[in-house]
Amino acid sequence: MGFLYPGGLIFFVIVPVLIGAYLARERPARVIVSSAGAFRALRGFRRERFGGLPRLDWTFFLETLVLCLAVLAIAGTYVLRPSNPLAVVIDNSAAMQAKTASGKTRFKLALEKADAMLANEDGASPVSVYVTAPQPHRIAAPYSTITEARAALVELKPIDAPNQQSALTAMLTDITSEGRFNRIIYAGANAFAPPIPPKIHAIAVGDPVSNAGIGSFSLRREAFGAEALHAALTVGNFSTESKNFEVAISGDGHELGRAKLTLGSGETGAVEFPSLAPARVYRAELSPADDFALDNIAYATAGAVRSVPIVFVSPTPSDADGLNSIPGVSVTTRTPDSFTPADLAAADLAIFEYTVPKDLPPVNSLLVMPPAGDPVFNFTTTAAAPLQIAGWRNTDPLTDSVNFRLLNLQRGEYLAQNQWMSAVVSGDGGALVLRGERGGHRFVATGFNPFPYLGRRNLPMSVLTLNALGYLAGLGQSSAGFRTGQPWLVPAGVNRVVLPSGRKRRTTPGTLFTDVDQQGVYELQTDDGSRTPRAINLADLSVSDLQNLPQLRIEPTSGAEAQPANEKSALSSQLIIAIIALLALEALIAYRRRRRVLVEA
Repeated sequence: MGFLYPGGLIFFVIVPVLIGAYLARERPARVIVSSAGAFRALRGFRRERFGGLPRLDWTFFLETLVLCLAVLAIAGTYVLRPSNPLAVVIDNSAAMQAKTASGKTRFKLALEKADAMLANEDGASPVSVYVTAPQPHRIAAPYSTITEARAALVELKPIDAPNQQSALTAMLTDITSEGRFNRIIYAGANAFAPPIPPKIHAIAVGDPVSNAGIGSFSLRREAFGAEALHAALTVGNFSTESKNFEVAISGDGHELGRAKLTLGSGETGAVEFPSLAPARVYRAELSPADDFALDNIAYATAGAVRSVPIVFVSPTPSDADGLNSIPGVSVTTRTPDSFTPADLAAADLAIFEYTVPKDLPPVNSLLVMPPAGDPVFNFTTTAAAPLQIAGWRNTDPLTDSVNFRLLNLQRGEYLAQNQWMSAVVSGDGGALVLRGERGGHRFVATGFNPFPYLGRRNLPMSVLTLNALGYLAGLGQSSAGFRTGQPWLVPAGVNRVVLPSGRKRRTTPGTLFTDVDQQGVYELQTDDGSRTPRAINLADLSVSDLQNLPQLRIEPTSGAEAQPANEKSALSSQLIIAIIALLALEALIAYRRRRRVLVEA
């Protein structure tokens, strides 16, 4: 026997109070009266005194027992009783969606075999049901009967997230070593490495399945001004023979391209689509189809391609207006008087027109017609009109595809050779374009003004401008991918997320969004009605390898098997029933005695 709340035993101090109450009760006194009438009149003037030996009749002992039972109920009295608790662990990860030779999925086979094993157990045994993905957890409070547990198994569904092998191993180790369960039924794709703890009864449904799948699906923008995106996919062949595959890309429901590749057994290859037409949502599909359909599909969104935030500092901020027409660019303008270094905290690059910062910028920067003699860059300039281009580097990222013969530079300044910047384009009076690296950042300086950006209306200058911005922004990086089962922070302003299933979830910006168990496109919505798609993929070729599954290794724990599984059985309800019965008995006896006294009177 034990107590859930031992502090409640302090209420036993009430028992001495009950004894004190009996000490203060009425005591008999001898009175001489002349008649029975006078005796009845004297009953209104009872004489009471405190002290002496109390008269402890049957009501005292009954009330003391009631008080003691109440204190035991408050303390949460329980007794340990032998039990036969079971734990059922069902693998609900993405790999369980693969079909087996019988035509059933691994998950359906696991449920059928676990249900058959439960049907042979003692019907009154308590059962705890666990699932393994995205993190191992118990689905509900322990079920009191086998029937309830079997009904719960029917409601389980596999999800699109993989298992976290380390977390699964830790959970199995814990419930095996705690001694809370007499038996643990595990049904999943992974087999156990010997030695297997005696408590665990493993149901393995992970027969090898030939499969091929898409791993990563990424998009990137390779140059400023280009609306088309570059797509890259990885494909893995996890079968016993070489196969031919085809990948089809569609954007917003319209086919955009196809590519073929041949992969040997166990080989992984890459597929490139260098110029995809603009679309909101892209979908990749791998053929031929196989027995694991989940990894034959992948999604990507154009919005996932990281935009380039630019801070434009100039006494004429209107010169930045044309930059907003470049896909993937966001511009914030500042005048030299209003600019502070804090403005660069969220910027990928900065443009300083007719001015330079007081300190070396912490981001890559373009300096347009900088003033001479500043203490940071120490430029020496010579004004000229017009500027004459005399030469340029042919194999430089700044001069790529630029037709310098068509450039018409009306006025500007020649830049003298800088200590740490070298000339890329030069003229008769000095350098016209310098570039160099300092403090881990890239810098480009021009002796002419390429702004405002005019696009096709001044194509040679626009190409040179895009080259410079692309060099400084480090374009060509792939979009960041999001995976099933991995929570992500809710962006600012987003208060609702629509799942691929169509269900809606209310969200709070800055908090983790954890309902990411489905592969597909999630719609992030804001109060102003804007909707931003976000692609969530399985994107894990290790899950696609259905031929070689890692084994689960549970380290044996000494003494764990010798511990009997006991169940705490609370006695509070029984104690309350006993209290009510005793109080009812006291009331009944007292009522009958009162009636007898009245009748005799």
